[in-house]
Amino acid sequence: MRWFQSIEKGIPERLRSYFTAYVIVGLVVCIISLLIFGNIVDGVSENESIVQFDTALANALHNAATPTSTSFFITVSLFGGVILTAWAIIVGVVLALQRRWLSFVVWFITIAGGQLLNTLLKIFFARPRPTFASPLVIEQFYSFPSGHAMMSFIAYGMLAYLICVMLKNNALRLVVILLAAFVVMLIGISRMTLGVHYFSDVIAGYSVAALWLFTCISAWRYVQQRRANPSPTT
Repeated sequence: MRWFQSIEKGIPERLRSYFTAYVIVGLVVCIISLLIFGNIVDGVSENESIVQFDTALANALHNAATPTSTSFFITVSLFGGVILTAWAIIVGVVLALQRRWLSFVVWFITIAGGQLLNTLLKIFFARPRPTFASPLVIEQFYSFPSGHAMMSFIAYGMLAYLICVMLKNNALRLVVILLAAFVVMLIGISRMTLGVHYFSDVIAGYSVAALWLFTCISAWRYVQQRRANPSPTT
């Protein structure tokens, strides 16, 4: 991650002990994510064109569904549900066994906090799920934002970050990031294809996930930086 180091060199030395490039980039990502989420909320609440697009895309995907595609996307969806939960527990156990307590705490806060945030948002917006005469999959809870999309972005994003920190080869880091992005994208597509979420649900889930994920990573990097470089005395 040499480009982060290049950015950090441009930060005045006195401020470098307080702010890392990760914190600055994280802040920018958080602002962009918040703006995207705000625009989606406005569009959905005001019944703007995105609602019509949601409905049209949902109907098109439902009509194009086949037994084979449905089975495939049900399997894919598991990676944003029970399989993701299993991975989250495994990663937490591994970090605890290695006594990497700061990493364990950050991992727990990232996953548990993301799940709590998604639940609160669903209850607050209380958007009904797409409805069809012959649904492919039936879900009971609210639709907005997509929990599978949001939690897959958070969990696989943080897992990719943990792996990239350990890797020294930039090419391998890129492969890890692209693989995580592909899995997250495929999970979002699966939720729309199965007819349990609208397009805006998935994008909103991604935007909130990016906000939460980069907040957690930035806070983590900030703590690490402060530990490595204590505040200069005046």
